[in-house]
Amino acid sequence: MRTTILKFGGSVLRDELHIRAAAEEVFRVVERGSRVVAVVSALDGTTDVLLEKARAYASKPHDFATALLLATGELTSAALLGLALDALGVRVETLDAAAVGLGTTGDPLDASPTSLDTEAVSAALSRARVVVVPGFVGRDEHGRTTVLGRGGSDLTALFFALHLGGACRLVKDVDGLYEWDPAAAGARPRRFATLSWGGALSLDGTIVQHKAVRMAREHRLGFEVGCLGGSGVTRVGDLEPSFSTDSESIYAA
Repeated sequence: MRTTILKFGGSVLRDELHIRAAAEEVFRVVERGSRVVAVVSALDGTTDVLLEKARAYASKPHDFATALLLATGELTSAALLGLALDALGVRVETLDAAAVGLGTTGDPLDASPTSLDTEAVSAALSRARVVVVPGFVGRDEHGRTTVLGRGGSDLTALFFALHLGGACRLVKDVDGLYEWDPAAAGARPRRFATLSWGGALSLDGTIVQHKAVRMAREHRLGFEVGCLGGSGVTRVGDLEPSFSTDSESIYAA
């Protein structure tokens, strides 16, 4: 049975109603015969609220304490998605960074992943069709909570795809990557059907974390960017840029 990694960003998880929509998206992929690792961000705006809480105590709050506080946003989303999937009758396990052995190194607020306990993840997938994990969050060599920088859930999802060998979709609030912000005034930009890693890095990084794209490029890892329920996507990899309104998705695999 194939494995699909789905990452749900904060712009998608705006509130608990959108958590249920994400659960239905996971359910559709499971119904197509795939196991799913669902990687979740904090609900929209939560990280900023938590950062403000930390800064209420000091202009430069303690890094590891701040990382621990920020991690609660992703943990909450993971728990809520797990509950929503269970309510749909999906066999699901919700795991944290310690349970999946997501090791990190570097700055506690902008860490890089170094290891993943693939046996633990595979064992969970043998017990359940879906494993939900918090994105953005890891543990350093001393067991301290770290986070992977702004947009770090993208990096978590791609790191899982790298080590599990699964196809990866980054689920956003747009149906792919555009030449420029489609919400901006003026002419509507074209959506990329395919794009190289370098091409993705030439964009402003507000849709997909550049650190995640650089890791994907280093390991020649392809992925796609799309929206909830959408068939149109942008596929990123060792690809020439092209424009389209209807790109084939891993969902159809």
